[in-house]
Amino acid sequence: MRLDRNAIELLAKRAGAKVTGSLPDRAADALAGNPYEIDGYTFDPKLQLAMKASRFDPSMATMNVDEARRSARSGFALSNAPRVPGVTASPTIIDDPAHGELAARVYTPETPPSGLRPAVLFLHQGVLVIGDLDTCDTFCTQLAAGLDAVVVSLDYQLVPEHPFPTQNDNVDAAWDWLVDSAPHLGIDLEQLIVCGDSAGGQLAALLCQRLRDAGQPQPAVQALIYPFVDADADSGSMESCVDAWPLNGEISSYFMGYFDRDALDLSSPSFSPAHHPNLAELAPAIVVTAAFDILRDQGRRYARQLTYAGVPVIERCEAAMCHSFISMGGISPAAFEASDRIVADIATMLSERHLR
Repeated sequence: MRLDRNAIELLAKRAGAKVTGSLPDRAADALAGNPYEIDGYTFDPKLQLAMKASRFDPSMATMNVDEARRSARSGFALSNAPRVPGVTASPTIIDDPAHGELAARVYTPETPPSGLRPAVLFLHQGVLVIGDLDTCDTFCTQLAAGLDAVVVSLDYQLVPEHPFPTQNDNVDAAWDWLVDSAPHLGIDLEQLIVCGDSAGGQLAALLCQRLRDAGQPQPAVQALIYPFVDADADSGSMESCVDAWPLNGEISSYFMGYFDRDALDLSSPSFSPAHHPNLAELAPAIVVTAAFDILRDQGRRYARQLTYAGVPVIERCEAAMCHSFISMGGISPAAFEASDRIVADIATMLSERHLR
């Protein structure tokens, strides 16, 4: 069988990702070369190796939207660790009355439940332009196994085909579906969690604000992972991490170009949750940022804003990690461990809520 050049390159990258993840730490340190440092932080050597290898790839900023989505899909297929065992994943459909049917995936622990389980609505990364149910598939199995929870991952509709705030409507529909499905799924309505990374963190934060403003019950926890919360942010890590990997200033600007600035005010609280004038009485929050990420400082600021508003917050910056690290456990065991720490944070927050 004869392979074309693209197939050969894909096979080489797949092998490289597997080799990088299994390299002894000393070997990874040696191959990575001089430590990569930003703002006093030192990058994980295995992620640094992946970053070096990626420099041979074309930037997403040079691609059209379909090419960018395909590139992201193939990249995450290489970087994700295998699923955590003991979790079943099943497809389902959620109806959004305003926008039609939405694909979703339900992750359920295989062990028999001892009672009603917590549930997580998970919202993936991708600047609202790229990403799908496979983007954070492994992390969803970590959530399900680590929390003994039902996890519902939503394939929300993407910009530009579905202009914002379609994604907010999608999330509202998924949240309503999760609440309505509680009896069927064996879910404890007192332990509902919303979790998202990057743009998914943006959508999770916005959901909590909309629920509060509508007088609806809050989730037990909002878990925001390197969240995009302030479209006006232009200093701090937006400058120091402008050339970071995998999300840099050029790629961020490229994706933001898919939003219709004439129809959408990016500074509006409906898009930038950090701009809401009232952050009180929101769900207890976990805000985890990554040191090598242009979104680092806006996430940390949002955590402080929540704290000042009286919201219980667990805030942590993963000092050796980059954007998208919850989808990089196949490259770096440290990334997988950092993802597990988020699961442990959620478990801690649930326990503390139970004690209050």
